[in-house]
Amino acid sequence: MKFVVYRDDIDYTYHRDTQLDLEMAQGQLYQLRVQENASHALTNTFTAQYGLRDNLTLSASLPLVAKSDLLKDATAAGLGDISLGARWEPFPLKAGRLPLILFANLSTKTGDSPYEINPVKDLSTGKGYYSAGIGASTRKYIDPVVLFSSVSANYGLKESGLNQLRGNRVLESFDPGLSGGFSFGFAYSFNYDVSLTMSYQQSFNTGAKFYFKNDESYQSADQSSAMLSFALGVRVSPETIVNGTVAIGLTEDAPDVSLGLSFPLDIIGFGKKVR
Repeated sequence: MKFVVYRDDIDYTYHRDTQLDLEMAQGQLYQLRVQENASHALTNTFTAQYGLRDNLTLSASLPLVAKSDLLKDATAAGLGDISLGARWEPFPLKAGRLPLILFANLSTKTGDSPYEINPVKDLSTGKGYYSAGIGASTRKYIDPVVLFSSVSANYGLKESGLNQLRGNRVLESFDPGLSGGFSFGFAYSFNYDVSLTMSYQQSFNTGAKFYFKNDESYQSADQSSAMLSFALGVRVSPETIVNGTVAIGLTEDAPDVSLGLSFPLDIIGFGKKVR
């Protein structure tokens, strides 16, 4: 049976760090200033999922992003990066065998690119490049607990034709490189109406390469980001479950705090089930 599901996800992230503003000339330090920075991001993502077959689901996500940065004294709001995805379960469920779910996604660059704005005073709402990803996940039922895990990889396409001033140099192209990650956790059902999920996620990014005019180039360091998440699912009606999430950053590159709220949408004029 084919189906259509609409979902609304609201996510808030808070990231605080300390930056050093240095100015040197002829080997001598003329200025040293410690700056405290705090950034806030609120993302409202509308997602539609369509069951093309019993084992194949297509999805599309449209994010709306609002950001603020204390250090820049700047705000931004607009469309984020639209993404398309597919989820496929190649093998039918069988007793004694773990299910395998394969997934893929394509992320666009519809949001404001960080490589086409003034980085000193403006904020972006997107990542600025196309990317494609693949992954796999599995799960294990041990009533009343469900164990799950997944692994994924992403490739970012190189962006060229840029003309962004960064300090005294002009950025011409950017290669985001490869990224990947894994996650695992469990979900525990207290009863028919309430469940708790705890998960650990970690991602890795290879150093991005920046190419400037006059044949200059720079490669950033590899990064790793890890978060510990707790989610509470509450059934508010026979067909509706609302999920609230709290995530804590465990590494320097991760947001300090992330809050999320997810719930299905019943859009008038679109049936949830299509026979």
